[in-house]
Parts: sequence; C-alpha cells; structure tokens
Amino acid sequence: MQNLNGKRVVITGGSQGLGLAMVEALVACGANVTAISRDRANLGAAERTGAAVIAGDATDATLMNKVVREEAPDVLILNAGTRLPIKPIDQLSWDEFSIVWNTDVKAGLVGIQAALRTPMKPDGRVLVMSSGAAMVLAVPFIKPDDLSLSGGYIGAKRMLWFMAHSANKVSRERDLGINFQVLAPLQLIPGTTLGHQVATACAEIEGISTDEHLMRRYGSILRPAQIGEQVAELLGDPRYMQGVAYGFRNDCDIQPLDI
Repeated sequence: MQNLNGKRVVITGGSQGLGLAMVEALVACGANVTAISRDRANLGAAERTGAAVIAGDATDATLMNKVVREEAPDVLILNAGTRLPIKPIDQLSWDEFSIVWNTDVKAGLVGIQAALRTPMKPDGRVLVMSSGAAMVLAVPFIKPDDLSLSGGYIGAKRMLWFMAHSANKVSRERDLGINFQVLAPLQLIPGTTLGHQVATACAEIEGISTDEHLMRRYGSILRPAQIGEQVAELLGDPRYMQGVAYGFRNDCDIQPLDI
C-alpha cells in the first residue's frame, strides 16, 4: 500500500458505516483523507482518525465543485446515500420510491460532473459506491423477489454503474486521464444502518432472526471494516487500476464484474 502514502482522498458520506470504514482504512494506509457529511456533529469519529472533515451536502454541485478544485484529490469516493422505506411497491409514494434517486444518484452525478469539469488531475480515480442489489437481474443467486421491498433502490444502484461507464467515455474523449470505477458489495452489510434495516424487515416477514436471514441468503456476512480494507487494496494494487466494476465478498479476492 506504499503508493497511498500522501495521496489525497475525499470521501462523501464519510461519517458512519461504510464511509467511516473507508476513512479509517485509508488513513491507516497513510492517505490524507477528507470526509464529507451533511451534519458536522456526526463527523467526530472521522475526525478522530486524523481525517479532515467538511460539513456539506454531496448533492450540492457548488460544494462538490469547490471540494474537487480546492482539495485536488487523487481519489474521490462517492459514497453518500440515504435510507430507503421498506415497503411493498403498492404502498410506496413517489417521493418514497424515488428517494434513492434524489440522493444517491444525484450525489453520484454531481460528484462525477465535478471530477470531469474541474477537472481532477490526470490519473485521478473516482470510486462510485453501488450495491450488490445492482446485479439483481444479472446474477442468478439474487432473485428479484428477494429485493421486492427495495422500491427504486435497485435501479438507482444500477444507474450509478452505468454512469461510471458514461464518465469513462467522456474522460477518454477529452483525454483527461481520469478513471471512474464502480464498487459493489455483493453481500448485505448488517454493520450499516441501511443493511441492518433491510435485513431486519426481510427477517420479520420470514419469521426468523436477522442473522439467520443473512446466512440463508448470502452464506456469509460482509462487514464495513472488510470493505474498507478491500478499497485500500484496490487503490494500492495496480491490477485494479483499469477495470470499471469490482465486487466485494467475504473471504474472497476482489472480483472483476465487467468482463
């Protein structure tokens, strides 16, 4: 991980869960990390790792343009997201159905545009956090019925994947040298608020415990700290510099998804 020493990394949604785990792992590898979150009061844990912090909304284009321009990151990790209502599709209002589009996807778009328009320095990398749910129709072991309480979440996470490809096309056409990559944890993460919320709702429907539900569906549990370590590995290993999509599983190497 020597090539992370002194690298400047900005992480949106860096105050808790997966974002905080990435902050901790990258600081431990010697990177100069800046964590962004809407609520300044929630950034204490990131600050205690030695990271710099910025209070602000990652869907705010003015903020993200300023951050990319002034922080001059080598790596920009777009991780900001929201919780989703866990309801059958007939019980969702449009605002509930689209909440992930108006936060996760909007923050992804704003961050990608800031990287391209500023632009980031050549050889910069933008990591867009997606989800294993983005593969619901692509991988047989994730059946659509298993995520039927997720509203617009699945499509939103797949859209982030597509946006990374679109951003790479622009980068190539303009000879910017910026590489956009999408990361998908392929097992539910009970260590995050969202992951635990979804797992608990599904377990209640099935009449089993949350841990039993997780083991039945995924066979293993992936924790935020493990993903933080794998993100550090991905950034520090030249084998992962050029691919677009990578998946994370417990006790497995990082998996290329765009083959």
